[in-house]
Amino acid sequence: MLYGVFVEVANSGEARQDRIRGLREELAPAMKRTPGFHSGVFATNDPAGTGFMVAVYETHEQAEAVGGRLQVGMTPRPGVTITRIEVVEVVASI
Repeated sequence: MLYGVFVEVANSGEARQDRIRGLREELAPAMKRTPGFHSGVFATNDPAGTGFMVAVYETHEQAEAVGGRLQVGMTPRPGVTITRIEVVEVVASI
């Protein structure tokens, strides 16, 4: 069974080009190096000023370990604030 860490952010305070570069060059590679990483999706919704990631892990414990390092209200980058964190069970993927 796989488990995901769902993280939603408010990101309207960061310029789009900086946001995309940060996701591609910093966050995605860092997540890929975490123990048990299986796959991930990193997305942004510019009109809404939000973004999300779902990072999928091999075990619930691995997903919890990553999710446990984050907190709602945390600002991982200037202009980006975490608004929601959930560890979820992956029931299907394509």
